[in-house]
Amino acid sequence: MFVYVISKNGQPLMPTSRFGKVRRLLNANLAKVIRHCPFTIQLNYEPETEVVQEVILEQDTGSKHIGTACIGNSKVLYQSQVELRDDIKSKMDGRRRARRFRRNRKTRYRKARFLNRRNSTKLDRLPPSIKSKVNSHIKELNFCYTILPVVKEVLEVAQFDTQLLQNPTLANEKVKYWGYQKGKLYGFDNAKAYVLIRDNYTCQCCKTKKGTLRVHHKIYRSQGGSDDIENLITLCEDCHKKLHRGELKEFESKLLGKKKTNLRYATQMSVVRSQLLKNRPKAIATFGYVTKANRQNLGLEKTHHIDACVIANKGRQFEQNDVVYFKKCISRQDRQLTKGIRGEKIIPTSKIRGFRKFDKVKYLGQEYFIKGRRSAGTCSLMDIFGKPVDFSHMPKGWKTPKLGNCQRIQARTSILTERRSAIPVLS
Repeated sequence: MFVYVISKNGQPLMPTSRFGKVRRLLNANLAKVIRHCPFTIQLNYEPETEVVQEVILEQDTGSKHIGTACIGNSKVLYQSQVELRDDIKSKMDGRRRARRFRRNRKTRYRKARFLNRRNSTKLDRLPPSIKSKVNSHIKELNFCYTILPVVKEVLEVAQFDTQLLQNPTLANEKVKYWGYQKGKLYGFDNAKAYVLIRDNYTCQCCKTKKGTLRVHHKIYRSQGGSDDIENLITLCEDCHKKLHRGELKEFESKLLGKKKTNLRYATQMSVVRSQLLKNRPKAIATFGYVTKANRQNLGLEKTHHIDACVIANKGRQFEQNDVVYFKKCISRQDRQLTKGIRGEKIIPTSKIRGFRKFDKVKYLGQEYFIKGRRSAGTCSLMDIFGKPVDFSHMPKGWKTPKLGNCQRIQARTSILTERRSAIPVLS
């Protein structure tokens, strides 16, 4: 574990593990605490020397989790794992439903407005869900610059280059800039034209070229089949009808199709990577297969923060940190004011006995986050991963946490942070 040090003029210095010296500086008013998690102090005096080492920052990008690590002199100085928000789309859908319901019910007339969508016509506009993920990546990178003297950035931008695997000639600089535009369907009107030419305009069941030819899905779309060319086959009209009537069971059993793949997160990561590289033009890009090979050579387990450590130290051995900071992105405030069909019940969004939702508190010597509050003065607590904490094993009077027995450590912010021990596990 380290204590992060900031100079008097706000420049980050190297962290220290000399806790006794930190305690003496705080008692003598030579330093002040500016952050509790991670614990950071700022000096009130100018040190004689401000010698810093070279610190490398690495981020393992993702659509659900981010792994970040800072390494200096083969030591892990900081490592974190951030859980991104995944509720923005559903909240916007709920807001849209409420708006439409409000406009259609029997209330005062409200004129429909369809020409006020100026935000959707902005140049280089990002959807709110993607924008939140991009900002979370950038926010974590900028945070590392506030506590450590970072000199270099490395970003893991993709798992591997799929186009390069299919066509190795794309590595040639002369082909690179236009070759990626020429995929399998380049020069064809659509996938159907490609399949007909691939199968030589021949029925793959009876081998005839006469009559009307159909392009058939090996796995039906109603059963989750995709529209990729691997799932399409050419059949004549007679064989196509027999196959759908179930008269060609033997031929159907030989068809190996392809189901739809969920490209939601892959599409999100494609946008996130492009925005990150645009925002960090000096960052060095790397691929996930390199990280996997280096991690397996070191015999380490698969976690996001360990992947970041492996990339930052270029696959060499490094000294593990015994602390990892888990973070969770949440909304800044609660916008839902009521609940019920007609909004009969008012939901309190202000403080209840000095506490708000997601405040970090200490209860029975442990740190938790407030999951829910009640006007009676009780609350429910959770950990950083959103799992409710059960106190049914406690004695009477402590089974249900009371706000009066909770000590607030940190007010609610858009990022929840918790320090946990990181025990390296060999794979």
